[in-house]
Amino acid sequence: MKLLRWIRVQRPTTQLLGYQYRVATEIIEIDLTYLCNLRCNNCNRSSAQAPEAAHIGLDAVRRFVDDSLLARRNWCRIRLLGGEPTLHPDFMAILNELERYRAEYPDTSIQLVTNGYGPKVKRILQSIPKSIYIENSSKNSDVQPGFGPFNLAPQDSVAYSWADYRNGCAIASTCGLGLTPQGYYPCAIAGGIDRVLGLQRGRSRLPPPSDEMRDLMDTACRLCGRFRDGHYVPERLRPPLLKQETSPSWQKIYEDWRSRAGTATHYSEVE
Repeated sequence: MKLLRWIRVQRPTTQLLGYQYRVATEIIEIDLTYLCNLRCNNCNRSSAQAPEAAHIGLDAVRRFVDDSLLARRNWCRIRLLGGEPTLHPDFMAILNELERYRAEYPDTSIQLVTNGYGPKVKRILQSIPKSIYIENSSKNSDVQPGFGPFNLAPQDSVAYSWADYRNGCAIASTCGLGLTPQGYYPCAIAGGIDRVLGLQRGRSRLPPPSDEMRDLMDTACRLCGRFRDGHYVPERLRPPLLKQETSPSWQKIYEDWRSRAGTATHYSEVE
């Protein structure tokens, strides 16, 4: 399957067959914060590799709701992630905004993805309305063998010299649009990549379904280890990932990020 994926993303194949994946237009993931109380190795939001208490603004979530209602976007699923999303300082207010949307579209599933770690997170989880579906991974370690090697950039391999990164991967079609503190992206991971690059290239307002955001894929996917396989590979079919794996491009990106950030990162909100 990996060989077939490699063939599929080569430029001549892409010119012949078109792009492999498209962004699902009825589902969206919202990265509420990059703050995390666990900061696992190989985090695909770089919450461990480039830790920062950066949050999406409540006003941005309110605009998302307003724009969705105005455009009559009937979201099948809205997922809230991070970092650890419950650590957002306006977390409950954000839930209220999304409930305002669901008052118009009651069939929309609102889901929270949490690590379930630590007393503060557990306390917040107890106060979440039962109408919110909670996906609790119950992590207790910063080593997650089931994670993928996010920081092995395809562009660092000569095998991908002729890849067309605008093909994206299955995340675009299974997880959908991403709304992050940097704006809207073809997936939330792409927004996290933009954060550590120090860029703000996301769309500032809700893009129409016709916007495939191939320009953002071209930049982000060349850095994302998920691009290699393209689709999700079950844990039993891949070796456990027991340490941080970081290719040269990512080493340079994180070095540059630390130079910009200095030593000003704080974690006062984490218990």
